[in-house]
Amino acid sequence: MTTTGNIAITGIPTTAGPDGSFPLRRELRDLQRNFPDHFNLLVLALKDFQALNESVQTSYYQIAGIHGLPYKPWNGVGSNTDWQSTSGFGGYCTHSSILFLTWHRPYLALFEQALYNSVQAIAKQFPDGPLRTKYVEAAKTFRTPYFDWASQPPSGSSAFPSAFTAPTVQVVDVDGKTKSTANPLYRFVFHPVNPSPDDFPAQWSRYPTTVRYPNPRTGQSQDNRVAPILANELASLRTNVSLLLLSYTNFDAFSFNRWDPSTNPGEFGSLEDVHNEIHDRTGGGGHMSSLDTSSFDPLFWLHHVNVDRLWAIWQDLNPDSFLSPRPAPYSTFNSTEGESQTKDTPLTPFWDKSATKFWTSEAIKDTTTTFGYAYPETQEWKYNTPSEYQAAIRQAVTALYGTNVFANFAAANVQARATEHTQLIKSLSLPPPPSVPITAEKPLLITQKMKQSPIPDSLQHLAPNNKYPEWVVNIRAHKHGLGGAFRVIVFLGPIDETDPDSWPTEFNAVGRVSVLARSTTQGGPNTTKCAKCITDAADELMVSGTVPLTSALLQDIVNENTGLQSLQPEDVVPYLKSELKWKVTLFETGEEKDCGEVPGLRVSVASTEVTIGEDGLPDYSGEYVVYPEITDGKPGGLREGEHI
Repeated sequence: MTTTGNIAITGIPTTAGPDGSFPLRRELRDLQRNFPDHFNLLVLALKDFQALNESVQTSYYQIAGIHGLPYKPWNGVGSNTDWQSTSGFGGYCTHSSILFLTWHRPYLALFEQALYNSVQAIAKQFPDGPLRTKYVEAAKTFRTPYFDWASQPPSGSSAFPSAFTAPTVQVVDVDGKTKSTANPLYRFVFHPVNPSPDDFPAQWSRYPTTVRYPNPRTGQSQDNRVAPILANELASLRTNVSLLLLSYTNFDAFSFNRWDPSTNPGEFGSLEDVHNEIHDRTGGGGHMSSLDTSSFDPLFWLHHVNVDRLWAIWQDLNPDSFLSPRPAPYSTFNSTEGESQTKDTPLTPFWDKSATKFWTSEAIKDTTTTFGYAYPETQEWKYNTPSEYQAAIRQAVTALYGTNVFANFAAANVQARATEHTQLIKSLSLPPPPSVPITAEKPLLITQKMKQSPIPDSLQHLAPNNKYPEWVVNIRAHKHGLGGAFRVIVFLGPIDETDPDSWPTEFNAVGRVSVLARSTTQGGPNTTKCAKCITDAADELMVSGTVPLTSALLQDIVNENTGLQSLQPEDVVPYLKSELKWKVTLFETGEEKDCGEVPGLRVSVASTEVTIGEDGLPDYSGEYVVYPEITDGKPGGLREGEHI
């Protein structure tokens, strides 16, 4: 705290090691398994952080509240009533804007800074001696972990880590004794017990804790529903992350989901779109699925650290690409609607290290010297040249996310997958994957194997000369057209049309585009105070997303009963005309909406040529062909002669 009262966002001040190294933000499961002292500190410190009085500016409650509800200014930036005035201020929302990624980086740094303070305090409470020394030493390199929802889960584990679903967890407490304690990653407990109805609408003030997939009748959280839904669309999600990291080279297209008529068919996806999908699939109508409340769920922070990580990886692959100036879509206390938003636009309410001015997008580009952290894939100091470093990143991405769809699919068997799927739904837990998972720490192993055979012999006929078409479904719609959040789920094959509840776990569900609209229905009981969202609704803001199809098509080729013979257009186009379908449901109720009545909805299919190199890495041509004949005549589908 400064004498002016402005809270400086410093992250964790860090000096590079002798080799240029910085402490790493690590994957949660890696932290729990291989860095138990750090995980122990995470649990104890997060409990301590969450217990802070909610009136404290740097409490968990206050920092979480920056993201949406209760729509109160943080650290004196703005005022309670400004959102209703001509200035248009109503929160700090940057979703569907060019500032989406950059705004969240200092936000995470603030969270990490506050959590780190608790870590240091906890470490010093252990009994004097070797135990305290051990934890004080671990505390020096503590950083917030991330949840990598797109990588293959470790063998035998759930797609949704048990660290999020266990009500209690074993820790070594500050008295030196091992004991069971309430798990702070499982829930945030509001205190007072329920959020004030003055600050939270009835939809949310009814809950004393954060919830996931709440039972519509009892409000009870149903965390066991998350893992099957994460697992069921994992192949498409992994491909989506790969496409973003290795084929998108323009920051604007990569970063946020706002669509405009100049968007080309190879840029309908975005990191914001993938981010939205995880909010949807883990929230299920609970806190994570609403932008107004998601930051109160502890999962939010590890999810967003992963989003920041994926951006950091992309940054180092595309160091010369950054945001283009855009007109501000709404007014705040320090900018006027229509003014240009640039790399120098203040990222309010985050004061920089001087506490006299706000961070800007330009100032937060570097994670190491600015905020004191790196990721396993961004350890640039280990490499002699930029080209060597970038090659290692590409190898890591390919290893983690199965970028080579053929190598990723080689061990798959449709009948076995169907059996696994049935077991998954019955047990509500993920069966062991068919092969040992590959981590970012071991990219060279898979690369050596790929050099021997980039495409398995059994699938070589599907990629003559190591070339094949990558198929995607592109989706766009008015973000606020249905007055709240909704999803478009894409299927390949028959489904139970009468049971929307079953669609997220249908075997033929390929993927989804999730639209995180806030409720903008004027006069409604849950109408948001988000000024940007209200403006976006009036402007009929259009957003877009992508669902990759290639893995699902490969699955159907291997299954000889489908009749699909290849990935080539002459086979795929008629197959998709027959088998491709999509459904729209609302987040809040699960109710199906007629696709033909969803404002602005257009679903299209496109493909681009990919060449797999001898090292197993893909080279995307970047030229996409659109096939309107696949979707013409279907509700919400792109028609012949219509602009995508």
